[in-house]
Amino acid sequence: MLNTYQTLFAPFSGNAYDINTVRAAVDAFARRCADVRPRHIRRGEGKFADVANSRYNSLLQFRPNPYTTAYKFYYRLATQYKIYNNAFVYPVWNAATGALEALYNVNASSIELINVSGELCCKMTFATGNVYTLPYTDLIHIGRNFNDNDIFGDSNKPITAVIATANTFNQSMGKMAELVSVVRGILKVQSTTKTDDLNRRRDDFIRDNLKMDNNGAGVIVTDNKYEYTPITDKQTPIPTGQLAYIKSEIYDYFGVSEEIVQNKETPEQASSFYNGEIAPFYAQLSQAFTNGLFSAREMGYGNEIIFEGNSLQNEKLSDKTTALKFLADIGAITVDNVLLAYNMSPLGGEEGARRVQTLNMVNADRADEYQLGDSSDNQPPQEGGEEEE
Repeated sequence: MLNTYQTLFAPFSGNAYDINTVRAAVDAFARRCADVRPRHIRRGEGKFADVANSRYNSLLQFRPNPYTTAYKFYYRLATQYKIYNNAFVYPVWNAATGALEALYNVNASSIELINVSGELCCKMTFATGNVYTLPYTDLIHIGRNFNDNDIFGDSNKPITAVIATANTFNQSMGKMAELVSVVRGILKVQSTTKTDDLNRRRDDFIRDNLKMDNNGAGVIVTDNKYEYTPITDKQTPIPTGQLAYIKSEIYDYFGVSEEIVQNKETPEQASSFYNGEIAPFYAQLSQAFTNGLFSAREMGYGNEIIFEGNSLQNEKLSDKTTALKFLADIGAITVDNVLLAYNMSPLGGEEGARRVQTLNMVNADRADEYQLGDSSDNQPPQEGGEEEE
């Protein structure tokens, strides 16, 4: 490395994913990212089109490997991206045909960069103790918070203190809930008494008054030596200020809001979240998968993998309708595109692929004819077929 001696990546060991607030924040991001539409396309002459019958599409869209679905694959990828700031995918190629056979999430305990005959390689150690070494270029690697390290995303050190606070908060609230559920009342002894005497008097009071075997009537009798106050409110007191601070810090760090986590976001909030968090993630996936699955020659022919989400679905109904009307007016959208934007089933076939366009829009090639008029050669003949002298 040029800028750092750190060549080892180890997933965050602070048990961040075990904290409920962290998991809720990451889950809100991962659920939305998993609803992605990857496509194998080919660009050329300023246009691009889907590659028909592409083997990549079936793997990317439905079954990346025999043991998972596309949704689980991208959910896991997005989760590792947020929790570890690094996520790796291992493509498996057929040795005989060279065709892509599967894509696997890599969940190694550690990944160390090593030099093997002048080539940068990754030494991956897994929880089972198995170790695998392969060239770094054989992996698809995405991440975030790239700064100090030349290869890996930086650690989650800035949020460590908040994670520790959240863990302590959850444990203390659990202990408090147990205590509140167990304590039945407060027995106050009027005179100063040694600890041993206090414990004896407590035990005597419980035996005589609170145990059904000795107090079948359920009536508590005390004299002026005791003052017993029963506790009927079993609610656990929650320090709302501390809870709000922990949530705010964690949500800010992972790029979500409480509305996003609780699925109560407005169209404006959903659109901002998509543009600020999900779209950059998809852009990184598009670049990483294109570089990882295609050779330089194949990319030279315009082959790409693109990851898209339907951002128009996040807009307000009025804004969505306005945008779709404009696109339909200029003939830039199909019938199926409009239906999908409203979460409706597409028609499919030629009818679904049909583009609609208003007659008020003029073909650019013939704009001059409409605006300036045309020569007599293109005008219809006068009635009678002859011009008057």
